[in-house]
Amino acid sequence: MMTILFIMIGGGIGAALRHGLFVLVQGMSAGEFPAGTMAVNLTGSFFIGLLWGLLEKVHLSPEFRLFIFTGLLGGFTTFSSFTRETAQLIKIGQIKEAVFYLSASNILGVLLVFIGFISAQHLLLVFSK
Repeated sequence: MMTILFIMIGGGIGAALRHGLFVLVQGMSAGEFPAGTMAVNLTGSFFIGLLWGLLEKVHLSPEFRLFIFTGLLGGFTTFSSFTRETAQLIKIGQIKEAVFYLSASNILGVLLVFIGFISAQHLLLVFSK
């Protein structure tokens, strides 16, 4: 029961943070392109890599790991919005934008996970000296 509670709390915090970043970024962009969701998902990709790298060798309770990765970061990023927005771009005839969004989100997302992980490794080296 506590496990579910940790996931729910993390998910609620993550969803609120997602909404805040989405509104901020989408408000600065123009047109139909879903810049807010892309910013959220790419930011989440970096942070999941960073936290993975920082916490990989740290003993944390399973509940706290679920709070961070499943709850907080799972609630922050949004695959369902990403796929709906890609379909919407196709539906309204913005095929080039849809292909860019799909490609950039996936390629940059995976790249940012690795950049976050490598950044964590460098931070750990710096602070271990």
